[in-house]
Amino acid sequence: MAVVEFPPRPLLFCVPVERVWPYTFLMWNQRLARGWGFGAALTLAWVLGVASSQPARASSLPGGVGTLSIVPGLGQMVNGNFFEGLGWLGAVAALYGSGNSQLSQAGWDLWMYQMYDAYRDAGASGAAKHSVYENYAAFLNPLNLIDPIGAPIVAFGAFAGSSGGYPVLRSPSTVLMYGFVGLGEEGLFRGFLYPSFSQNLGSRWLGAITSSAAFAAIHATGGKAELQASPMIQRFIGGMLFCWQVERNHADLRKNIFAHAWYDIFVDDGGKIQGLKMKIPF
Repeated sequence: MAVVEFPPRPLLFCVPVERVWPYTFLMWNQRLARGWGFGAALTLAWVLGVASSQPARASSLPGGVGTLSIVPGLGQMVNGNFFEGLGWLGAVAALYGSGNSQLSQAGWDLWMYQMYDAYRDAGASGAAKHSVYENYAAFLNPLNLIDPIGAPIVAFGAFAGSSGGYPVLRSPSTVLMYGFVGLGEEGLFRGFLYPSFSQNLGSRWLGAITSSAAFAAIHATGGKAELQASPMIQRFIGGMLFCWQVERNHADLRKNIFAHAWYDIFVDDGGKIQGLKMKIPF
């Protein structure tokens, strides 16, 4: 006959301690990760909705101000927007350190974009004044496909990725993540580096060549295979096309962001051109 203790012992005390603490530790870490994500979302919303609306103080060296933003938010602080800079620093740190791969990618891309943001607000000549909201939302606006350079880029990506079945389209969060990729890379390479190099080198061609070389190099993250001539040349050509596109659109990044994001969405997961058998990621 079984003896029933009364009152019953709590279930927790029926389980050895060495089995309980790993579970407790795991739950604590899950809560911490959720807290990071929640904090990142709040910080990002504050940056996009409040801090970025502050007027900036023009600088005689906008390229230098943009470069200072290698440290997130420092360029904005030099522009006189201390709280905006603090917001960018908090958003980039929170997202990148969130422990979630997609939030971390968004943090990396916002780090790139905020260099353009500081450069533009420092009084860069000819820079478009669209907010980060408008630039991010551009990848969701199908009207941005109407572009003689962007449309062929997107079509080429759709053709190249057709063999893979476009797996990203089945993941809305990944689609949104690629919006940040387009935002960050176009902000840094075509919004900041291309005009800065062009001005310093005295030539649009040299500016396009140097910024496109940097664009190709920063994507070489997969070891020796990524440093071979073929992928480097492909990315360099892509960079030159995007420079041509932003030049035609008078420094307006929105159609660049659309084309870049949707190209990546289509070719993700190893998209290849059948017959040529070459990868075309950038």
